[in-house]
Amino acid sequence: MSDDDGIPELDLPPPPPPRPPAPAPVRSAARANPVAEAKKKLTKDDLREGAADLVLNAVSMLGEVLEDFRSSDRYFKYKALVLSAWLVMTVTSVSVACPGGGDSNSIGARLVMAGDATAPIYMVKNDSDHEWRDVEVVVNNSWRTTAAQIRTNGDITLSPRLLIDAAGQPAPNTLRITEIFVQTNDGDATLLRGGKPR
Repeated sequence: MSDDDGIPELDLPPPPPPRPPAPAPVRSAARANPVAEAKKKLTKDDLREGAADLVLNAVSMLGEVLEDFRSSDRYFKYKALVLSAWLVMTVTSVSVACPGGGDSNSIGARLVMAGDATAPIYMVKNDSDHEWRDVEVVVNNSWRTTAAQIRTNGDITLSPRLLIDAAGQPAPNTLRITEIFVQTNDGDATLLRGGKPR
């Protein structure tokens, strides 16, 4: 085949499509050197404002709880009463069982009280990590009982049968214990004074 100008026509492939333009580089809106924020110091006014907000929020939440309680049925109120009574008894029991809040003396002595108010039972317990030796327990500054040793986690129960005075006479069965003082080879501790645990 030939063209009008006498040049033969060549079968050439179509030209490649044009390349899409390269995407522009992405730039961050952040500064290259960010401005340092000045640290804000808390003032008394800020603290007062925060405390006032806290109190107002607490009062608001308490008001909502009381409103929900008022609008609840009788069954729910009974359940809440039982739960509250249980919580009070639990806290009271724990505070009576652990009056000192832990090891409050240097020798690790703990007073355990049981029984009722008319006939209390007292026990001195060794909560330390080592054995006590040459133990003497003085009750009401007049009556004593002794033990050669009390092992770790061991105890001695105070009863009128075990307590004697300086003349060797046993304590009366009606003895009301108001003072307990413990002395060992490691030191001493007052566990009961004026009828109140120490």
